[in-house]
Parts: sequence; C-alpha cells; structure tokens
Amino acid sequence: MIQASAYKEPHHVMLFFEEKEITNKHQQCIKERVNYYENLKNAGKVLMSGNFWNQARNFIIVYVSSDTELEQIIDNDPAIRYNVLELVRAMPF
Repeated sequence: MIQASAYKEPHHVMLFFEEKEITNKHQQCIKERVNYYENLKNAGKVLMSGNFWNQARNFIIVYVSSDTELEQIIDNDPAIRYNVLELVRAMPF
C-alpha cells in the first residue's frame, strides 16, 4: 500500500492506476469495478474518474475522512483484488 498521507481531516486523494494485463477473462472484474466506483460516487465518495488518452492508466479522485477509509476503498477495488490494476500513486490534496 502506498501511504497517501497522514491526514486526519476529510480530504481528496487522486489515485493513479496502471493496467497489468486485461484479457477477456477480466471483463467481469472490470464491470464489478465500474459498479463499485459508481456506488461510491452515489455515496459522495468519488468526485471524478477518467483514463489517460492512449495509455494503460486511469485515475479516480476520492473524498475520504481518513487514511483508513482510503485504504478500505483501495483494498475493496475489484481490479486491485484480482491483480488486474496496480495502484501506482496516491496524491492527497
């Protein structure tokens, strides 16, 4: 786990992910991930997400109350659990 911060107050964190290898067998995992972050967005935890053009990278900006909550969000990401994506950086702001 990449330590994002030592923030104790609510804050935003921009998470950068990189694809390891996505094959047809990973499509269900990707669907689960989209649903996972859509549910977090509906709960007010995701501000924005997107892909970097022509790259195997994407980002998600989350709003968390603590680093513990951030770790829970990352640990429950289906693509992280199934080793499809790797968290390469977490930038608090």
